[in-house]
Amino acid sequence: MAKQLNLFRGATGINNKVDPARLQYDPESGIEELAAGVNIDISSSKRVSRRKGYTLELAKAAHSIFSCDEYCLFVSGNALCVLEPDYSWSAIRNVAIGARVSYVRPDTDTYYANGYEKGIVRDRVSYAWTAADYVGPPTTKTFSDPPIGHLLEVYNGVMLVAQDDVLWYSEPFALSWFDLAKNYVQFGKRLTMMKAVQDGVYVSTEKETFFHKGGTVKEFQQSKIADYPAIEGTVVTVNASRVGDGGVTGLAAMWASTEGICFGGPGGYFRNLTERRLDYPFARYGAGLYRDGKYICLLKP
Repeated sequence: MAKQLNLFRGATGINNKVDPARLQYDPESGIEELAAGVNIDISSSKRVSRRKGYTLELAKAAHSIFSCDEYCLFVSGNALCVLEPDYSWSAIRNVAIGARVSYVRPDTDTYYANGYEKGIVRDRVSYAWTAADYVGPPTTKTFSDPPIGHLLEVYNGVMLVAQDDVLWYSEPFALSWFDLAKNYVQFGKRLTMMKAVQDGVYVSTEKETFFHKGGTVKEFQQSKIADYPAIEGTVVTVNASRVGDGGVTGLAAMWASTEGICFGGPGGYFRNLTERRLDYPFARYGAGLYRDGKYICLLKP
């Protein structure tokens, strides 16, 4: 009796770094690598299915979208806008055309900056982001308004602002007070990523990527984790236990780099998840999304 072969029952993912004739294939299980894939999803059980389509809800050019739970922010033309759940929208202030916006939401307020403007959105209204009057013990420090940076992040109650190649940091639990004479770290290359995890911050320049471990910026111990950079705009926060074999727990970071999709967990645990399998075009900017255990990114040359 002839033996039945499982020609195709699932896939482990795309591998476009080897000759298609050399792709791995298991004739017993029918599981194989794919040379290419268009509009497909691959489940954790290796099942291949057609990716769900989409419906046009708002015919408006937009970028820099960010969720504020009950509504979203986005930029269209020269306006920072609010997008409601019913897809109605309203402009709340003018911003520089084409400038990508970085957001961070440590509480009910959303802080934003794009390298030209900065501000705070509270209850769908944009306010100036300035240093409030100092209240506290006597000090010789001089506090200034936050710098206008192009990347924002908050770590252990401290606001981090990337302005070209400089990382500025605020006073602890005072996100608008900046001692510009002392509170900064200079990297020498433009920063393309900042993402905090429980015990440190992943930082990338245009050349390489680092993990800074420590409870405060002044305690940071820097270690280089990759000699290539993150692609600006692609980093997201993920549940570490849903990545790989689940051996890492807590909140982690995922981003697209110039050499593959990367994972950064607590303690500086770093893996390039696709370095040996996936080759994609060079990009300077992108956008990342984490949903239902899946990381999705769009890349722009």
